Amino acid sequence: MDKPKNLKGGGLAFLGSGVAFLGVAASGQPAFLGVAMAMIALGIVFIGKSRKAG
Repeated sequence: MDKPKNLKGGGLAFLGSGVAFLGVAASGQPAFLGVAMAMIALGIVFIGKSRKAG
């Protein structure tokens, strides 16, 4: 199976989504804090994998 070629783009998208959810959580919706942390973690993992792969 071929590896995906654009892990960095996906990582940046997850990271951006995480920051957006973090902003929503900071504005008074604490339920979004867990989603934000998961998205940020996925973004960091994808960016790390893209650096290792290429």
